[in-house]
Amino acid sequence: MMTTFAGPLRTAALLGLAAFSVQSHAVIVFSSDFESGLPASISPGDAVLTGVQGFSGLGPTGNQFGGSFLRSPTGNVVTLTLTDLPTHDALSIGFLFAAIDSLDGTGTFPSGDFFRIDIDGVNRFRESFANALDSQVQSYVAPAGGELARKQDLGFGGPGSFYRDSAYDFNVDGRFQSFAHTASSVTIAFSIEGVGIQPLSDESWAFDNLAVTAFSTTPPIPEPSTYALMLAGLGAVAWAQRRRAR
Repeated sequence: MMTTFAGPLRTAALLGLAAFSVQSHAVIVFSSDFESGLPASISPGDAVLTGVQGFSGLGPTGNQFGGSFLRSPTGNVVTLTLTDLPTHDALSIGFLFAAIDSLDGTGTFPSGDFFRIDIDGVNRFRESFANALDSQVQSYVAPAGGELARKQDLGFGGPGSFYRDSAYDFNVDGRFQSFAHTASSVTIAFSIEGVGIQPLSDESWAFDNLAVTAFSTTPPIPEPSTYALMLAGLGAVAWAQRRRAR
């Protein structure tokens, strides 16, 4: 007589074994679209919540500029501090970036408007952005899908003829994705630095839909019930094999 191994026995075995096949998992540890005020974990310095004006609607479906974003003058540091992070091996940062008004790139008049991100005191990103003269050099080259607008009037009026703005989706930049990190806390500092820093009325930057995700490649410790399920499944496999042999 042939006995088949199916139904609940097969399910029990597969579920039990699957509990040990988890390779990674992700947890969003911070997220804000700045529509409910400024999160307590952000120290804004001189940055202020501002309506997005012409940036509204820029970005991929489900991740677009809208409502308000956090806008900062150049020379100001915005700091995000997160504590009590879950066990993790890596972090990712995602946000929409607005380069507003007469940012001057890498050029010599005045010299430099560099957006930088420091993580736990270590620089991870530093690139220049240029919105004003066509002769100015911008070091940042967006990856595919990362440039949302370039030198457009998106509603923020700077001095003279420099009424142009740019927008980028930094979620698609690999430099912000899955970088090694294991500490239980993290401090992320955002700023635009350079010799030619100017006030909010002249040039500025902003971000929207800021999120930080923690990743772990270590499988979670199974619950006792999972062990029991796995053992039951393995026992069912052994019983079925004995029945086939007989």
